[in-house]
Amino acid sequence: MAEASAWASMAERGSLSALALLRGWYWLFGRRLSVALLFPIVLYFFLTGRRAREASRDFLQTLYATPEGRERLGARPRFWMVFRHLFSFAENLLDRMILWGGDGSLIHIDNRERELVETLVRQKRGGILLSSHLGNFDMLRELSAQTGITLNVLMFTRHAAVINTFFERLRAGRRLRLISVEPGSLSAVFEMRQAIARGEFVGILGDRIWPSEQHRTVAVSFLGRQAHFPLGPYLLQGVLGCPMLLTTCVRTGPAHYRATTLSFAPPGVVPRSEREKYAEQQALRFAALLERGILETPYQWFNFFQFWKSAERG
Repeated sequence: MAEASAWASMAERGSLSALALLRGWYWLFGRRLSVALLFPIVLYFFLTGRRAREASRDFLQTLYATPEGRERLGARPRFWMVFRHLFSFAENLLDRMILWGGDGSLIHIDNRERELVETLVRQKRGGILLSSHLGNFDMLRELSAQTGITLNVLMFTRHAAVINTFFERLRAGRRLRLISVEPGSLSAVFEMRQAIARGEFVGILGDRIWPSEQHRTVAVSFLGRQAHFPLGPYLLQGVLGCPMLLTTCVRTGPAHYRATTLSFAPPGVVPRSEREKYAEQQALRFAALLERGILETPYQWFNFFQFWKSAERG
């Protein structure tokens, strides 16, 4: 919600000039100096951003409690590891801003298994792109430029129209549209259905519970602790009968990313009586794959809220 509000505020202020300034700085002084400038910014948010700091520490401690996580982290989580986590997110944001500034050529993306998307585009069939807060979801939006798809992204904000106008001025050939999700409203579901029927794609994050779907979750053992995962994406896919692809894009080096696309659920409408069980099975699969991805790149899961707390209170 905070990110949506930030985008809305930027759009309302018409901050294309800020992007132009960042773009010019990056071109003049290079990536190394631009990244160095992030240190005082991250330090400020590290000192003042208690909620993000505590969420990061809780995640790192949870990860360290697992044998694989202990091996990956190498040491018990300390304050500097939390700072590293937040700094990784800041570098992620820098690349997103460079991307949205129109300089996609500065970011190298090794796009693997894109044939799955290209096949659906040739067949003029839409689908759901399931992703997570692992890595950089904005980089996946480059699919719209590389494969010619129109991508609709869910956002929990009342300012979707304002942000859409902002992106229209900014996106440089990318076919991207935001769908606003309002608690208790079915309008977003109808918009998604229409988009997929037009042969477009809908991007959904599977590791954040929709505000309107708090009652539709499943408890999963995730990194050794119980957590809630949403059923909404899989119930929707079961109703629409469209294919669902799992997409991830993680940073492999400075300005270098690796994007992967896997077939997650085949097309086909799921009978009403079986949808709940089907959705729970898919959520369990997603959680297992996300856990594997986090163990590979532990500092790139940017889900900065108390992920396990609600499940443990329940």
